[in-house]
Amino acid sequence: MTSTPEVTPSVSPPPPPLREMIGARLDRLPHGRFRTLVIVCSCIAFVFEIGDQGAMGITASTIREHFGTNLTGVAFAVSSMYLGLLVGSLVAGQGDRFGRRAMLSWGMGAMAVFSGLSAASTGLVMFVGMRLLAGIGLGVTYITLIVYISEVIPARRRAMVIGMGVGCGTVGNIGLTHLGESVVPGSENGWRLIFLMGLIGLAAVPLFRKLPESPRWLSAQGRDDEADAIVRKLEDEAEARRGAPLPPPVLPVKARKAAVAPAGGTGSLFRGKLLVSVVMSVVVWVGFSVGQQLMNTWSPIVLNLRGFTVGESLSMQSMVLIGALLGSVLAMLIGDRLPRRAGIIVFASVAAVSIAVFGLSGNHTVIVLAGATVQFTVGINTALVNTFVAECFPTPLRARGTGFGYSVGRMTNVLAPFTIAAVLEALGYKSVAWGGFLAWGVIAVVVLVLGGRRRHAPQDA
Repeated sequence: MTSTPEVTPSVSPPPPPLREMIGARLDRLPHGRFRTLVIVCSCIAFVFEIGDQGAMGITASTIREHFGTNLTGVAFAVSSMYLGLLVGSLVAGQGDRFGRRAMLSWGMGAMAVFSGLSAASTGLVMFVGMRLLAGIGLGVTYITLIVYISEVIPARRRAMVIGMGVGCGTVGNIGLTHLGESVVPGSENGWRLIFLMGLIGLAAVPLFRKLPESPRWLSAQGRDDEADAIVRKLEDEAEARRGAPLPPPVLPVKARKAAVAPAGGTGSLFRGKLLVSVVMSVVVWVGFSVGQQLMNTWSPIVLNLRGFTVGESLSMQSMVLIGALLGSVLAMLIGDRLPRRAGIIVFASVAAVSIAVFGLSGNHTVIVLAGATVQFTVGINTALVNTFVAECFPTPLRARGTGFGYSVGRMTNVLAPFTIAAVLEALGYKSVAWGGFLAWGVIAVVVLVLGGRRRHAPQDA
């Protein structure tokens, strides 16, 4: 009598832990009220972030006359804002400890209050102090926003959301520049109105408070139940709108590996592959910060030194900014279809050539077209660079890793105004061409060498 071989029943593998599934559940959510709120908050933050930096360029020539200072005095005012951005980006690293939502709210509130107080400055010293404090708020808001987007928006949509924010910020900056054309040259205190506009940002703080905390961050803190509750609420709202269940979440293999890998403490940023990402981030933000400062803050002064009146310089600046708007629109439409690394290299190279033409040409039309081309590349590269850098760091270290590189870039901008002012006075406006060419060229080279050949980094992708 032969015995029937015993058949071992197949056992399905256990489902992945809740923590590993948070990202996959977020990524499958369709567009709805939550994502719309994130986009609106992103647009508001970029309007004030870009507008506040642009305000310095709009008012620089008038402030120089109003406070009776020279280009070095202007450099102190510009530098103080960037020093604030440096400090704020480091403070934003505390978002890894206190959460993303709280840092966003406090950052936006501080930016609005101190930007408004800049308008009440009675002297250069007070103005410099208020710009410093406003910059801290800006730095906290900017870094925390990029981190938040990278954690709640699917990788295939992140460049679009950032591009939309940059586009709205550019529109706001163009509007602010047109306002500056009307009120700055014709009034001794017209520049105050430009900074007073920052107080409007206080109205946005309650909206930021409506954002749920990042479920990825909560889960990384071991608060899985809270993370699950937020995601479950979003899932229930989505299913109610659809009238049907959501498809099951799919956890990518790379995300599974990243989820189980220990992140370590802050020191982990300076070892192994993360060190490469930190170095790349630092160099990219140094070049980006200098290149952007030359076009956003100093170009009206450079145009003024070339013989254009304050009104003509601001008019040309507003035309140049249209390029940034077009670049951000392109980022919205195809930014997530472009390989992050290749896109940064190509657009940074175009910016390097264009800013050289902007600084060397003597033709009015060529100057405007070249400047608009630089701003076009800035518009799309802002989305690509921010997305690319944030994706290089795991959730528990994302705010600190992203903020560190950004802060070093802003440290460069603290020193750059004095260097730019001295070089302009010694060598003339054409020196801007070579400085900008070097800044954008370095970005292209370092991303080519250190950026790796990947579309999206495996960190929580």
